[in-house]
Amino acid sequence: MKKRILLVDDEETLRWALQEALTEEGYNVDNTGDGVNALEFIRKAHFDLVISDLRMPTMGGLQLISEIKKIRPDIKSIVITAYGSIETVIEAMHIGVSDFMTKPFKIEQIKSVIQRVLNGPSILNNNGGDKGSAGLKIEYGDPCRQTNTCFLAKDMAGTENHLLYDYVEKGWLRALLFGIVSDEGNANNFDLVVKTIFRYGVKESKFPASLLNDINQYLCNNIFPRFPVSLFCAISDVEKQTLFYSAYGEELTALLCFPTKEVKGLESFPFPLNMFPGTMIGESSAPFISGSKLILLCSRTVSNGLRNGVIPYEELRGVVAGACTANCEDMAKGIKFQLGGLDKSVAGEKGTAVMVSGLECETDIAWEEVISIPFPIHNYGKIMERFDKKLSFLVEDNFKRYQIITSINEAVLNAAAFAYNKNAKGEVLLKFSKLGNEIVIAVCDQGCGFDIRNYKAPDVTLYDDLTRKSGRGIFLIRNFMDRVMIQSSKEIGTAVHMAKRVTCNEN
Repeated sequence: MKKRILLVDDEETLRWALQEALTEEGYNVDNTGDGVNALEFIRKAHFDLVISDLRMPTMGGLQLISEIKKIRPDIKSIVITAYGSIETVIEAMHIGVSDFMTKPFKIEQIKSVIQRVLNGPSILNNNGGDKGSAGLKIEYGDPCRQTNTCFLAKDMAGTENHLLYDYVEKGWLRALLFGIVSDEGNANNFDLVVKTIFRYGVKESKFPASLLNDINQYLCNNIFPRFPVSLFCAISDVEKQTLFYSAYGEELTALLCFPTKEVKGLESFPFPLNMFPGTMIGESSAPFISGSKLILLCSRTVSNGLRNGVIPYEELRGVVAGACTANCEDMAKGIKFQLGGLDKSVAGEKGTAVMVSGLECETDIAWEEVISIPFPIHNYGKIMERFDKKLSFLVEDNFKRYQIITSINEAVLNAAAFAYNKNAKGEVLLKFSKLGNEIVIAVCDQGCGFDIRNYKAPDVTLYDDLTRKSGRGIFLIRNFMDRVMIQSSKEIGTAVHMAKRVTCNEN
């Protein structure tokens, strides 16, 4: 039976794009822009999952989820937001929210989160996995489930330490967090707090040293009793081919392996976090080329052995180079198997883990931009020139790019002609985003609106009718774009939502 999802978001463009994408994925999807209406949906039908925006008029996302839980305690939920705070996320954890997504995000990312939430326990409580060979357990929690992107191998038996990790993409940047927490702490709650600070820091364009400093400050001020925390934070800039990183804690060892099998040790500090709020956090950088791998080892024996000279660095480099393969999964398993050969105590150490993350210089970036056009228009040509330049960088096909620009132009010109009375002041918002392999555009005004129900497409057999203002813009948009939805009323004005599948440039 198909899983049923309820989308609740007051942003029409996002709600519409998500419904289309999730329906194509095989889900039954209903949507509403109002929390009160969402409760009516829940009372009348069975839903497996609710996806709600955090901030909405009348009823916010957390209040909505709380009320839904009273009706359906077993329902799962995801909150999406461009705002929020650590305190907000902790509150969400207490009412039973399954996961958070921060805007902007790729459609493929939320599909992955939905699949995980619907088909298993939350990432924060996921101690399950698939059994690999020779007693390995492979942890499939997000993000370490992609053989060629990021993979974590750990022991099957219970571990002395609790591992936490997260992975976020933002434009050209890839941010990775990896850490170890002693069992003295409440690992589940701790995961959520650290992950939230990390994700919001990345959203605010902070880099590793600043991110670890924020995490350390919060933990020292709010987590009692204190216990040592080891964390590695890295941000890779795939455009500049540079890895920025900070590593703190005596269990961690980080290395960079190049496609040539050359292995470089990355600087780390043995001082733990969550002990002293005044700890000065340093940051380092290293160049990489496409196909390089970032290797993170969780083993106190290995890290202490390297510092004390008991384990020669050359031997560890040999282990990593010997396990170098085309994908992260095989490499993580290979290194894990061979660590015991460095020292007998490593083989008997509980909690040893290996994470391998690929550093590929690909250019499939997520992109979102909002442009405000004030009325009367004075610089419309420059605005369209700006968007044309941005689009020429993204869209490979010249004809498709022309169709997109023409459709936007028609929507804006119709708004200029009909949305506001002569000499009236107002604005039109152009919202552009790239979701997967689609360019999604919304052209919205707050003008007088029109009756979309009585709209009739022009007679294309007559040139004069085609070029008449009434109908020409809508006709061209519907013919040029893959999907079009138009909403209009006197109260809210007109919103034209458009989407087109594109092939993006690789250069």
